[in-house]
Amino acid sequence: SLVLIGSESYQYLSKSKTEKSGLLLSQIIESIIEDEPERINNYIDELLENGTSDYKTYALLLKSGNFISQDKLTDARETYTELIKKSENRLIKDLAILKLSYLNVDFDSFDQIQQQLSTIQEEDSPLKLFAYEVLAMSAYKHGLYEKGAEYLNMIIENEKTTNGMFDRAQMMLRVMNSK
Repeated sequence: SLVLIGSESYQYLSKSKTEKSGLLLSQIIESIIEDEPERINNYIDELLENGTSDYKTYALLLKSGNFISQDKLTDARETYTELIKKSENRLIKDLAILKLSYLNVDFDSFDQIQQQLSTIQEEDSPLKLFAYEVLAMSAYKHGLYEKGAEYLNMIIENEKTTNGMFDRAQMMLRVMNSK
Protein backbone atom coordinates (compact mmCIF):
# COMPACT_ATOMS: atom_id res chain seq x y z
CA SER A 1 0.00 0.00 0.00
CA LEU A 2 2.87 2.36 0.86
CA VAL A 3 4.56 1.50 -2.44
CA LEU A 4 1.35 2.27 -4.32
CA ILE A 5 1.03 5.68 -2.63
CA GLY A 6 4.69 6.43 -3.36
CA SER A 7 4.21 5.39 -6.98
CA GLU A 8 1.11 7.56 -7.37
CA SER A 9 2.90 10.52 -5.78
CA TYR A 10 5.81 10.09 -8.16
CA GLN A 11 3.48 9.90 -11.17
CA TYR A 12 1.69 13.06 -10.02
CA LEU A 13 4.95 14.97 -9.49
CA SER A 14 6.35 13.72 -12.79
CA LYS A 15 3.19 14.73 -14.67
CA SER A 16 3.11 18.04 -12.82
CA LYS A 17 6.74 18.77 -13.76
CA THR A 18 6.02 17.95 -17.40
CA GLU A 19 2.94 20.19 -17.41
CA LYS A 20 4.89 23.05 -15.81
CA SER A 21 7.66 22.57 -18.37
CA GLY A 22 5.13 22.70 -21.21
CA LEU A 23 3.61 25.87 -19.76
CA LEU A 24 7.05 27.50 -19.54
CA LEU A 25 7.78 26.53 -23.15
CA SER A 26 4.48 28.14 -24.18
CA GLN A 27 5.46 31.31 -22.30
CA ILE A 28 8.83 31.32 -24.08
CA ILE A 29 7.15 31.03 -27.47
CA GLU A 30 4.70 33.80 -26.57
CA SER A 31 7.62 36.01 -25.50
CA ILE A 32 9.41 35.28 -28.77
CA ILE A 33 6.31 36.27 -30.75
CA GLU A 34 5.99 39.46 -28.70
CA ASP A 35 9.74 40.13 -29.14
CA GLU A 36 10.55 40.44 -25.44
CA PRO A 37 14.15 39.16 -25.11
CA GLU A 38 14.40 39.73 -21.35
CA ARG A 39 11.24 37.70 -20.64
CA ILE A 40 12.49 35.02 -23.04
CA ASN A 41 15.74 34.74 -21.07
CA ASN A 42 13.91 34.59 -17.73
CA TYR A 43 11.55 31.83 -18.88
CA ILE A 44 14.39 29.89 -20.52
CA ASP A 45 16.47 30.09 -17.33
CA GLU A 46 13.47 28.91 -15.29
CA LEU A 47 12.90 26.01 -17.70
CA LEU A 48 16.59 25.08 -17.56
CA GLU A 49 16.42 25.06 -13.77
CA ASN A 50 13.08 23.29 -13.25
CA GLY A 51 12.13 21.54 -16.49
CA THR A 52 12.23 17.91 -17.50
CA SER A 53 15.34 16.80 -19.40
CA ASP A 54 13.59 16.97 -22.80
CA TYR A 55 12.34 20.47 -22.14
CA LYS A 56 15.79 21.53 -20.91
CA THR A 57 17.19 20.44 -24.27
CA TYR A 58 14.64 22.55 -26.14
CA ALA A 59 15.38 25.44 -23.79
CA LEU A 60 19.08 25.32 -24.74
CA LEU A 61 18.16 25.45 -28.43
CA LEU A 62 15.89 28.43 -27.82
CA LYS A 63 18.53 30.10 -25.66
CA SER A 64 21.07 29.85 -28.47
CA GLY A 65 18.61 31.31 -30.96
CA ASN A 66 17.84 34.12 -28.55
CA PHE A 67 21.56 34.90 -28.20
CA ILE A 68 21.86 35.07 -31.99
CA SER A 69 18.92 37.47 -32.24
CA GLN A 70 20.70 39.69 -29.67
CA ASP A 71 23.99 39.40 -31.63
CA LYS A 72 25.63 37.56 -28.71
CA LEU A 73 27.38 35.04 -30.96
CA THR A 74 29.99 33.91 -28.43
CA ASP A 75 27.22 33.03 -25.98
CA ALA A 76 25.33 31.22 -28.75
CA ARG A 77 28.44 29.19 -29.64
CA GLU A 78 28.92 28.20 -25.98
CA THR A 79 25.28 27.16 -25.64
CA TYR A 80 25.35 25.09 -28.85
CA THR A 81 28.56 23.43 -27.66
CA GLU A 82 26.90 22.62 -24.32
CA LEU A 83 23.89 21.20 -26.15
CA ILE A 84 26.11 19.03 -28.35
CA LYS A 85 27.79 17.59 -25.25
CA LYS A 86 24.58 17.03 -23.25
CA SER A 87 21.91 16.02 -25.75
CA GLU A 88 21.05 12.36 -26.11
CA ASN A 89 18.64 13.07 -28.97
CA ARG A 90 20.58 12.69 -32.24
CA LEU A 91 18.40 15.11 -34.22
CA ILE A 92 18.76 17.84 -31.58
CA LYS A 93 22.51 17.23 -31.34
CA ASP A 94 22.86 17.36 -35.14
CA LEU A 95 20.79 20.54 -35.28
CA ALA A 96 23.11 22.15 -32.71
CA ILE A 97 26.17 21.00 -34.71
CA LEU A 98 24.65 22.45 -37.88
CA LYS A 99 23.78 25.77 -36.22
CA LEU A 100 27.27 25.99 -34.69
CA SER A 101 28.88 25.32 -38.07
CA TYR A 102 26.79 28.15 -39.59
CA LEU A 103 28.20 30.46 -36.90
CA ASN A 104 31.76 29.20 -37.48
CA VAL A 105 31.75 29.27 -41.30
CA ASP A 106 33.65 32.59 -41.31
CA PHE A 107 36.24 31.45 -38.78
CA ASP A 108 36.96 27.76 -39.25
CA SER A 109 38.82 26.15 -42.13
CA PHE A 110 36.92 24.12 -44.71
CA ASP A 111 38.42 20.93 -43.24
CA GLN A 112 37.23 21.88 -39.75
CA ILE A 113 33.68 22.56 -41.00
CA GLN A 114 33.72 19.28 -42.94
CA GLN A 115 34.84 17.42 -39.79
CA GLN A 116 32.17 19.11 -37.64
CA LEU A 117 29.46 18.10 -40.11
CA SER A 118 30.70 14.55 -40.77
CA THR A 119 27.87 12.81 -38.87
CA ILE A 120 25.22 14.98 -40.53
CA GLN A 121 26.45 14.07 -44.01
CA GLU A 122 25.44 10.45 -43.51
CA GLU A 123 22.77 9.11 -45.83
CA ASP A 124 20.01 8.87 -43.21
CA SER A 125 20.39 12.36 -41.72
CA PRO A 126 17.39 14.64 -42.32
CA LEU A 127 19.77 17.62 -42.06
CA LYS A 128 22.20 16.38 -44.72
CA LEU A 129 21.20 18.95 -47.36
CA PHE A 130 21.65 21.80 -44.87
CA ALA A 131 25.13 20.44 -44.11
CA TYR A 132 25.91 20.53 -47.84
CA GLU A 133 24.80 24.15 -47.92
CA VAL A 134 27.17 25.09 -45.08
CA LEU A 135 29.98 23.14 -46.74
CA ALA A 136 29.37 24.99 -50.02
CA MET A 137 29.52 28.33 -48.18
CA SER A 138 32.73 27.31 -46.43
CA ALA A 139 34.28 26.11 -49.71
CA TYR A 140 33.42 29.45 -51.31
CA LYS A 141 34.94 31.43 -48.44
CA HIS A 142 38.18 29.45 -48.81
CA GLY A 143 38.37 29.67 -52.60
CA LEU A 144 37.49 26.00 -53.13
CA TYR A 145 34.97 26.76 -55.85
CA GLU A 146 34.92 23.32 -57.50
CA LYS A 147 34.33 21.63 -54.13
CA GLY A 148 31.58 24.12 -53.34
CA ALA A 149 29.96 23.47 -56.72
CA GLU A 150 29.98 19.71 -55.98
CA TYR A 151 27.98 20.25 -52.78
CA LEU A 152 25.58 22.65 -54.49
CA ASN A 153 24.96 20.15 -57.29
CA MET A 154 24.19 17.47 -54.67
CA ILE A 155 21.53 19.82 -53.28
CA ILE A 156 20.11 20.65 -56.72
CA GLU A 157 19.95 17.00 -57.80
CA ASN A 158 18.33 15.68 -54.59
CA GLU A 159 14.59 15.05 -54.79
CA LYS A 160 14.15 16.08 -51.14
CA THR A 161 15.44 19.61 -51.77
CA THR A 162 12.88 22.31 -50.95
CA ASN A 163 12.17 25.10 -53.43
CA GLY A 164 13.89 27.67 -51.23
CA MET A 165 17.02 25.59 -50.83
CA PHE A 166 17.02 24.78 -54.57
CA ASP A 167 16.87 28.50 -55.40
CA ARG A 168 19.67 29.34 -52.92
CA ALA A 169 21.85 26.55 -54.31
CA GLN A 170 21.33 27.73 -57.90
CA MET A 171 22.15 31.32 -56.93
CA MET A 172 25.30 30.24 -55.04
CA LEU A 173 26.30 28.01 -57.97
CA ARG A 174 26.06 30.96 -60.40
CA VAL A 175 28.34 32.97 -58.10
CA MET A 176 30.83 30.09 -57.82
CA ASN A 177 30.83 29.48 -61.55
CA SER A 178 31.69 33.14 -62.13
CA LYS A 179 34.94 32.72 -60.15
